[in-house]
Amino acid sequence: MEWTRETYQLPGDHGWTAKPGHKILVLDRGAVLLEFPAHWSMEPGPPPQINLRDGPTAEDSSCLLAVSCLRLLLPVDFSGLPLSKLLLEAAEGDERDHIATGPVHEETREGLTLAWTELRVVDPGEHRECRSRMCLARGNGAQCLITFDFWPEDEGRFSGVWDEVLSSLKLGVRVDDPTQGPRIE
Repeated sequence: MEWTRETYQLPGDHGWTAKPGHKILVLDRGAVLLEFPAHWSMEPGPPPQINLRDGPTAEDSSCLLAVSCLRLLLPVDFSGLPLSKLLLEAAEGDERDHIATGPVHEETREGLTLAWTELRVVDPGEHRECRSRMCLARGNGAQCLITFDFWPEDEGRFSGVWDEVLSSLKLGVRVDDPTQGPRIE
């Protein structure tokens, strides 16, 4: 899968607005929409992932928020496959040394269901504890995985970012014209 970055000059009445101090991330023509801090930088990660950082480069950053999405092209009954089970399996697949796995938080709201947890792991490069929050969300014909890695001493700084990302998350919002869009409520 190749990444294509497209930049659009938005007309004055475009309709895309975010909360003050935030930008909007739109993946795959609306499969995933969310808000993130406006001063953060964005770069492609390994496909199909987008990386958001609090600094211009990995070396200048103290966190990494990674977002990926998958369109679900056929309607499927997922009632027998709870997100919490899939999330814990994904957490077990994390190859870093695990210290602990927190409780799973689940939420259902209009258009999506999500489950998230926090892992305490050992960062292989720094050889010290790292926090890694993982969220799996599904709804409106899309599924996304969001991971957020940060140092324990930065938890106070980044917990609000995590809360804002999850509260602004929308799945399966059709975007026919990227120069026109709704406010994410």
